[in-house]
Amino acid sequence: MAKEQQLTDDELHFLGIKVVYKAMIDEGYEVLQVRKEYDINPQILAKKDGIRYFIVVRTARYPDMGVLKPEVAARVLKHAKKNKATCLFAPVGIANANGENDEEMKYPIRNGEYYINFKGFLPFPK
Repeated sequence: MAKEQQLTDDELHFLGIKVVYKAMIDEGYEVLQVRKEYDINPQILAKKDGIRYFIVVRTARYPDMGVLKPEVAARVLKHAKKNKATCLFAPVGIANANGENDEEMKYPIRNGEYYINFKGFLPFPK
């Protein structure tokens, strides 16, 4: 498997954002803004039933799931409080669907096929 074909960390993160974006549209959210940069939090600003949401997306390679670091959660919660928003965390895991073993599944390939592990939104820790 050629290294140049593997998704970069930025590409992996953006793929996770696209997964979450589609789930939000499917669930009736109005997506107001999307930021693909990993270090800009939250990545997605949305609204549903009159409630504003800040969504932080984290994506990881198989077998892991994205992790919300406490310092990121604290900063986003502070920002959300000022904006009267509810915070949600969207952990995503992505695997190379053509991998023949666990090691190969860790490396999603650019323009490849993927197994997506996204089970929905989690509330922020208090």
